Amino acid sequence: MIVTLTTDFGASEYVAAMKGVLLSMNQDVQIVDVRHDIAPGSVAEGAFVLYTAAPHFPFAIHIGVVDPGVGTTRRGLAVVCEGAIFLGPDNGLLMPAAKRMGIKDVRELANPAYWRHPVHPTFHGRDVFAPVAGHLSVGAKVADLGPSIRDPVDLDFGTAEVKDDGWRARVIYVDRFGNVVTNVPGADAESRWSDRAAARLVAGSREFSVPFLRTYGMADQGSLLLTVGSHGYLEIAANRGNAAQLTGLRLLDPVTIRDP
Repeated sequence: MIVTLTTDFGASEYVAAMKGVLLSMNQDVQIVDVRHDIAPGSVAEGAFVLYTAAPHFPFAIHIGVVDPGVGTTRRGLAVVCEGAIFLGPDNGLLMPAAKRMGIKDVRELANPAYWRHPVHPTFHGRDVFAPVAGHLSVGAKVADLGPSIRDPVDLDFGTAEVKDDGWRARVIYVDRFGNVVTNVPGADAESRWSDRAAARLVAGSREFSVPFLRTYGMADQGSLLLTVGSHGYLEIAANRGNAAQLTGLRLLDPVTIRDP
């Protein structure tokens, strides 16, 4: 059984503790670290990471822990999908990936028989989500974890506002290269512009003329470009440069992308 981990814990003992719990329950579990350097508390960033990575695994249990509400009345969830089970807090973190893969059931983690005790109010990754994953990996039934619910906290990447000459969009992710991912569907951009077409980018008070290109290396070194990333969204990039630094754009910022 594969169990993946996506957290904002960094390279820390907290990740090791979760792995220790999993291995103490099933020494044959295959643990895959997706990312542990999510910006602290950034549910939106963690959601995009899960959305991007999870579909590429064979059947797996995906634990997501970006959980600023840990220890409060927020629920823990098991989201059952086609080809995956997602475990994590009910704060929207799991939902984009789960919806992408096809949700079959959403269960509240309400049965303490599947938790590690005592449960510490600041570490549900170790004491709730990892033990639940361990139980599932050795045959526990999802139906025994708790009741089905119909009102999980939702999170999506929003819909770019369509204008006559382009989009009023939002930044949904910035990767380690400084590529700025927007919520404009790549297919929409490809139907609007041909390869090497010119476009205009408005970021705050700054405007840039940028080409729409198939890939990064087709732009001049250090120059901005628009391209459709492997995640399927329109992104602002810079060939061997950092588009986030060049534009000043950050996660959740508005951005206008339009014809020149």
